Amino acid sequence: MNKMQIGGYIRISKKEAARRYNAGEVIRLTACKLSPVSPCGCYSDAQRESYTQVSGDGFNTTIARNREFETVVNAFMYYNCTNEAGRYPAYWKKEA
Repeated sequence: MNKMQIGGYIRISKKEAARRYNAGEVIRLTACKLSPVSPCGCYSDAQRESYTQVSGDGFNTTIARNREFETVVNAFMYYNCTNEAGRYPAYWKKEA
């Protein structure tokens, strides 16, 4: 994983993202080739205690409240990770 900092977001590892998600913090998911501050909105902000919208396809695809981290990540990968955008998710935290 590259240490990256873009538009006030810092890229973190999956292990750290899972820890922060389970602690109730907001993490941002993007496909690995996309920016976390894209004007297209190709990202998803995930928090354990709120609904997480994993797709911006117009159908408002959401994952139910209090889901496990892996469930949210798998749903995000299914709807957003492609050959063009990247085959796996990148995890970001807001800079303090």
